[in-house]
Amino acid sequence: MNALLIAMVCLVGLLVPSLVAASDAACDDPRVLRFALIPKTNAQKQQQEFRPLQVELEKALQRRVDITTAPSYGAVIEGLLNDSIDLAELGPASYAMLLDRKASVSPFAALSSTGPTGANVLGTYRSILIVRSGRGLAGVSDLRNKSLSLTDPASTSGNLVPRRFIQQQMGQSIESYFGRITFAGSHDRSIEAVRKGMVAAGFVSRTRYDEALTAGRVGPDDLAVLWQSEPLPPDPFVLRNRLCKTVVEKIHRVFFNTEPLRAMLRARGAERFIPVTNADYQVIREMFSER
Repeated sequence: MNALLIAMVCLVGLLVPSLVAASDAACDDPRVLRFALIPKTNAQKQQQEFRPLQVELEKALQRRVDITTAPSYGAVIEGLLNDSIDLAELGPASYAMLLDRKASVSPFAALSSTGPTGANVLGTYRSILIVRSGRGLAGVSDLRNKSLSLTDPASTSGNLVPRRFIQQQMGQSIESYFGRITFAGSHDRSIEAVRKGMVAAGFVSRTRYDEALTAGRVGPDDLAVLWQSEPLPPDPFVLRNRLCKTVVEKIHRVFFNTEPLRAMLRARGAERFIPVTNADYQVIREMFSER
């Protein structure tokens, strides 16, 4: 082998690792996958609910998966923006907020519900307005200048939809219509604030309210529902776009392999995860742009 050929072989040997490194640098392959949940109920309870999913993800990815319930919706939004969170369950409004801030994330899964023909379809939920029973409050017109509990500034059913409803129904902003507004931080805390009489009314997720009834945290005659919204698209699970393709593919396979997650899904009133795209949340993005 002449000197020129030897030099070329050596050069290729030096370049190949560089090319591989450049390819690896084009995506993120985290040693620990960071999975965040928006606060809906008790943090420990939420993390326990997702334990089967955590186990399956760790098997598929061959790495640790850390699941945390964030202290606020905003904490999840910021974590996705600064790349300190890789995978998250969001509310539809918090997803719209991320897109408004040019975040590089994509929705890929949401829980199913059972359609009228028995088929699995994309799940929905509603925003509801609750008050204590027996207080002479029959409609939103009885709540002028009274106190109100909202969930979180980035909540769909606990902030975005209520604001739109009050503006359309009463012709006023929610701040000018109600006498005092507080953010409870989660749907459970908002429900509890109404039940205890700390506020006159609250906007919460119908799903969380029904769970509180089933669990006995709220008696059937404690609260009354004065209004409910049209069906809303379900909470999306999102991934950072910079995650390596192999990581994303493995995560998708775990989410859409229903059998190992059957008990977890049924505990949440679903049969499976269904694929979603940005188009499924267009109605929420339109609401968000109307603010």
